[in-house]
Amino acid sequence: MPRTAKARWLIAVVVALCVAVGALVWWLKRVEAPYALRDTPEVRLTVRAAASDYPQADEVAREAALLLEVYVQRLQNGDADDLADIGAPWYTGREAAARDLISKFGAQARHPVQAVVADPVTPGLASVELRYGNDSSQTLDLARDGGVWWLAIGDGDPVRP
Repeated sequence: MPRTAKARWLIAVVVALCVAVGALVWWLKRVEAPYALRDTPEVRLTVRAAASDYPQADEVAREAALLLEVYVQRLQNGDADDLADIGAPWYTGREAAARDLISKFGAQARHPVQAVVADPVTPGLASVELRYGNDSSQTLDLARDGGVWWLAIGDGDPVRP
């Protein structure tokens, strides 16, 4: 145990510096999603994990919540290019798939939506059932790459090549 005030002060400075460097490294290495919610339109989405004995569904539900909110918002906007941008970048035909999704589910997205995330069978892949207010539903497949969740829309392999 250090006996002098100078030694205690030096230890406190070294510990504080280690904590600061650790926080900086974490901040710089974290992966931010390349998409974000816009101010409008308002999204009324509830995300929950399916009943499960495994914690992975809860974890995926938390991690994919932003992507699902952005998806519902892009459906409401009706802009196929914006919707295609949240599709997995290694997929082809995302724009055509986005137009199809907007025509099928765009009107339903204006009402409250519930997302139920199923147990992931494989790490990095997830299935989500969207339940719309008019009793219709949709199943989305999600793929994760580099810590970011993407929609698996268009043509491609869910596991990034």
